Amino acid sequence: MNEPQSGFKVAVDMTNPGQVIACCGLLELAQRVWPGAEGWFQESQFTIALAEKSNADAIDYLVNALRSCEISGLSQEEGDERKVLEKESKELKKNHSKLTPDKEKRRKELGESARAGVIRIGEPFDLMLDWWDALSDEATPKTWAGRQELHRIVRAAQDALSDIGEPMSATLLDFRCVLREPKEYRKGTQDHAAVEPFYFDAGRLAHRLDVGFSLDTLGFETAARPSVELLCLIGLQRFRPAPNSEKKWDYDYYIWSKPLNAPVAAAVFSGVAPLPGWQKYHFHLLPRDDQKRYKAFGPASLVGNKS
Repeated sequence: MNEPQSGFKVAVDMTNPGQVIACCGLLELAQRVWPGAEGWFQESQFTIALAEKSNADAIDYLVNALRSCEISGLSQEEGDERKVLEKESKELKKNHSKLTPDKEKRRKELGESARAGVIRIGEPFDLMLDWWDALSDEATPKTWAGRQELHRIVRAAQDALSDIGEPMSATLLDFRCVLREPKEYRKGTQDHAAVEPFYFDAGRLAHRLDVGFSLDTLGFETAARPSVELLCLIGLQRFRPAPNSEKKWDYDYYIWSKPLNAPVAAAVFSGVAPLPGWQKYHFHLLPRDDQKRYKAFGPASLVGNKS
């Protein structure tokens, strides 16, 4: 690798799979802005090196771009179609009428897709997220059930990024806050209801285990790490922990310590491409309700090193 002209480091807990995959998400975003970007883990830090010089501080640029980019659940054509149908529906209601059955069915389909289907991360990243539909249940570390409003959670996490303080390298993956209803989902000007995260952050679950009960079921509002939730969702599109063949809901991932680009790093992370010096970690999806419909990333343990 040529000597990088710029880059950045972020603090990371290697035993928190959500934080580790969030770092992979950062690498995914970085290589889309600066082709040739490489990343690696070392001494509780994740480093991203850029082969070309950035005109601004790279980590600030990435986070600010993620804060401000469009995040949608529909393509441009679908979005335009939905706007037309929603406008027509409102106009008809004023006259005590309604859409035809076919149009109403389509309006509802587009609304459902906007909330719970594919997530599109706009420019400068131009990334489509759909890993939860592309994989089998056994291969997917999915923590939610049914067709939850994924776009609502993503947008709540995106809004919360605006409150992350400096220095970004130290606070990015550790910043906590209560996720709030994004403006497009509010029913009124004063509706700032809390939004539950994806539960990718193993540190959040550990707090609940210490308390001994689920605070959310009792109506308490609890803090989440928005950057971990959003960046982990992004990272999982390419970086997939390997399902453990011996136990259901168990996964393995591998940490590398040499500079790698995103495609190669993803193969190493999942154990497909062995790399000298890698470290293997193991974690379990823990149930969040009695029916085991909702889950959370548990903390990981170091299994061993590979020479």
